[in-house]
Amino acid sequence: MGISSCILFKHGKGMPTYLLSSAARNICTKEKLFFDNDEETYNSEGALKYTRLYISDTPFKENYSRTLSFSVYDEPYEFQTVTYDWDDTQNEYFKEVVSDDFDDNEDLLFQFLFAFLSEFPDARVWIEEDWFYNLEDMKKIKASYNNNWCYIDPKNI
Repeated sequence: MGISSCILFKHGKGMPTYLLSSAARNICTKEKLFFDNDEETYNSEGALKYTRLYISDTPFKENYSRTLSFSVYDEPYEFQTVTYDWDDTQNEYFKEVVSDDFDDNEDLLFQFLFAFLSEFPDARVWIEEDWFYNLEDMKKIKASYNNNWCYIDPKNI
């Protein structure tokens, strides 16, 4: 099993799924990345509650190994609200955008997450089992890019 990443918003401060999907599409256009989505789930009022996004830096049919897959959830969504020991405020966070395994695509993940945090600076990135990053951390990483960025404590960058 690989490592995933999560884009976190403070509980109650997230964005509707349709806006996040649209923002991801716009980010991909700006970053010259390929974008696709599917698996949309709606509630009884017709609001988008869940979707899958696919992002790549090569056309999807040419190289599937360069595709990042993300699940996007609309708050509230079962099992997506969490707290973390590192946060002294004991805030609850909502895992709004969750990637599948990104092994061998750390550069592509960084490109997308940096652009995403630039659009949503209050969001945080959690690399499962390890580190949390904010926009300032990502700026430091970009200044001296290391492809293993997501395996390094941001305090040591």
